[in-house]
Amino acid sequence: MLKKIAERFFRWYCHPDFYEDIKGDLDELYLREDAQTHRLGPDAWLMFEVIKLFRPSLIRRFSLFPYSNHLDMFTNYLKIGFRNLMKHKAYSAIHIFGLALGLASFLLINEYTSFEKSYDRHYANSDQLYRLTTDNIINGKLTVRDAMSFAPSGKMLMDELPEVLSYTVTHKRGSTVFKKEANLVDEKMVLAADSNFLRLFNYPILAGNQDQLLVEPYTLVLTESKARKYFGSADPIGKSIEVLGSFNRPFKVVGVVADVPENTHYKFDILMSLKSIQDRVERDNWNGFNYYTYLKLTPGADVAAMTPKLEPLAKQYIGEESNLYFNIQPIEDIHLYSDFTYEPEIHGSAKAVNFLSIISLFILLIAWVNYINLSTAKAVERAQEVGLRKVVGARKRQLIGQFLVESLLINFFGALAALMLAQLLLPQFNFLVGKTVLTSVLSNTSFLQKLALFFLLGTLISGFYPAFVLSSFKPIGVLKGSFSRSKHGTLLRQALVVVQFAASLILIANTIIVYQQVQYMTGRDKGIDIEQVIGLENPSFQRDEVEQFRSKYKAFNEELNRLSGVEKVGGIMNLPGGGSSDVSSNAGGVRIVGVTDITDGTVYINAADEDLQEALGVSLVAGRNFIEEMASDSNAVIVNETFLKYLNVSDFESVIDEKVQFGRDPENDMYRIVGVFKDYNRTTLKNSVEPTLFYRSTIPGNMVVRLQGDDPQVAIQAIENKWSQFFPDAPFSYSFLDNRFEKLYVEDKKFGMLFGNFSILAIIVASLGLLGLASFLAIQRTKEVGVRKVLGASTGSIIMLFFKDFIYLLLVAMVIGLPLVYVGMSGWLSNYAYRIDFPWWAMVFACAVIGLFAFVTVGFQTYRVASLNPAKTIRYE
Repeated sequence: MLKKIAERFFRWYCHPDFYEDIKGDLDELYLREDAQTHRLGPDAWLMFEVIKLFRPSLIRRFSLFPYSNHLDMFTNYLKIGFRNLMKHKAYSAIHIFGLALGLASFLLINEYTSFEKSYDRHYANSDQLYRLTTDNIINGKLTVRDAMSFAPSGKMLMDELPEVLSYTVTHKRGSTVFKKEANLVDEKMVLAADSNFLRLFNYPILAGNQDQLLVEPYTLVLTESKARKYFGSADPIGKSIEVLGSFNRPFKVVGVVADVPENTHYKFDILMSLKSIQDRVERDNWNGFNYYTYLKLTPGADVAAMTPKLEPLAKQYIGEESNLYFNIQPIEDIHLYSDFTYEPEIHGSAKAVNFLSIISLFILLIAWVNYINLSTAKAVERAQEVGLRKVVGARKRQLIGQFLVESLLINFFGALAALMLAQLLLPQFNFLVGKTVLTSVLSNTSFLQKLALFFLLGTLISGFYPAFVLSSFKPIGVLKGSFSRSKHGTLLRQALVVVQFAASLILIANTIIVYQQVQYMTGRDKGIDIEQVIGLENPSFQRDEVEQFRSKYKAFNEELNRLSGVEKVGGIMNLPGGGSSDVSSNAGGVRIVGVTDITDGTVYINAADEDLQEALGVSLVAGRNFIEEMASDSNAVIVNETFLKYLNVSDFESVIDEKVQFGRDPENDMYRIVGVFKDYNRTTLKNSVEPTLFYRSTIPGNMVVRLQGDDPQVAIQAIENKWSQFFPDAPFSYSFLDNRFEKLYVEDKKFGMLFGNFSILAIIVASLGLLGLASFLAIQRTKEVGVRKVLGASTGSIIMLFFKDFIYLLLVAMVIGLPLVYVGMSGWLSNYAYRIDFPWWAMVFACAVIGLFAFVTVGFQTYRVASLNPAKTIRYE
């Protein structure tokens, strides 16, 4: 074997003039070495000698290309390709712009979907991190999935299960007032976390000792941006910030971490040690699941085998009669696949991301289809060129190479244009998605790599079939002119046009349905009047200041009601327009004493004063409102309609003055029902109205202020002045309730805008292709048009004759596209508790639009040819 390799190597490099003589000498010496049994062996000896002979004086001359005409041929391919681009400028522009638009749209959407799928994957060992959640299962049916868990549950699971390596317990503080010197800052992104938090979530620690972070009570860890905000360029370690409200004391800064990435489901600006609220943690214990708990499992832990172990632990620690169970979910799935109650932020949607991915593929596919359609349609024009090349000796693979080079040129210019177009559209794209996915495509390695990949892929996909078809022409038939009467490639072009029609139809119909659903949700009557109503969060206070604060709050309320720009002031614990976590709940079972049996499940708890009904325009369907002067109302409640339906009560009047009791202990407190509120939507219309009970409170957590007059800002300024007088140590902030509801639909509106904008782009790309194809086919049939006109055909009849070919394709596209629209959008609408009926008219409208733009596109090109003088068109070749 080694001897053969040595001989081939020598033949390859040795100059022909010396080969025969040296080869004879080597053979003779090889036989001699074989007889003498050289210690290296004769084959090894021969290889060694051949290597020694590899010297400049014996090496033959090498050409860069083994065949002298390869470079010339490639240069010729490029020349022909450029000439064709310049000869057919309109078609080249359609090709390049269509490919650029398709590729730019596809890559931008791909960056967005990749970003959405990257949530929480930046942590070390992110595949080992899970969130502990709480399921409420009644009679074997899952009723509620809650993102929170009990405070002691993390430690318990680590002690009980070998799969759990470590855990962290956190509490989302939300709004907390910080005071630095004379500045008051209402921080919204504050978490109370234990010392394990920064070990599980490996945020880079920029300052401080990791072993000491969040260990002691009344300590803080700031993100880098917050450290700069409070301390500038100075070292914050060891310095203090005063935390007001229920703390009203200084907290020491012990660490600084890097800012939290955008692609994180559990964001924060400031971490507070969990021991700072230890009294609350101990009170809650196994009584309330108000904490976010995260677990780190062993590498490769079998979660399916671990899950059955959670049920007996829930029974052991929560209680045998409880309907609550533990569950765990990978943190990598939370952003797109979790729709639990009490999510820390509005989550994304895997369905929306998948829909957008499909749109991007449609756009790119349509762009490639345009190229294939036009290239195969132009086959007749290129047929004579192919025939002549074959006659003079061109091989099929050489012709394929030529047409692939032309495809490469067009795709190359399309890729360059796509790069410039993506950079130009990037600011608008970031605005549409509501986050900075990219700052620049020119410097983003991932984007450039994908661009290069799909440039090459597009060259092969869009260029291979046309190259194969064009190179397969028979020279005899072509040169005789018989090819023009064949139908080669017609079926493929028709199939591709059907794909374009179907894709465009799906996108138009889906865009209309998404828009209708979003409009329905934002415009639907919520059951309350939120026009010109603002919400104010009341200042926090310490437990020993309750009476003092109650007196001040009442005086402030009275002052606001005297303002000319204020119509009514009311109080409520949880403002309307909040997220799923912006309300309290009870899952221990509830009943109306003597009327219903105990009903297990989750009911929601709010609090209100007697002025809320008028301030928010809430209707009473039974009973009465709270009465301030009635002392017994301190133990009264108002329930909503859904609460009574939840307990299977249909006669609302019958439960007035009956008692509500939570839990199974007959000694638990009971609350008298005095009224029934008409249902109103507290949060997004994705969720149905929750069974809710309202306590009476004289100092609820928030105020709602109904404004009057033409200039609400004047009234707000007057309210702020009063606030400064009564609460000088609390920052003033407000929000319009209608804006709070608008923010709940950010993801849906973003999805609708993305869907709509990129659907328009897809239709533009499809229209470009159809325009080019109709133009070319019309020109091909120029002589036919002239003959028909001479025989008396009108321009209109010629246009309809041409359009008839596309009508059949449009009907096939409808048969394919309409069922896909119905199945896909019915599934999407099923995510909403309040949804529109499926709008069949949207599919009819989409079909009409596709038919119209096909008719206009085809008709315009046909009209241009049909309006020519027949004397000229009959002579057309």
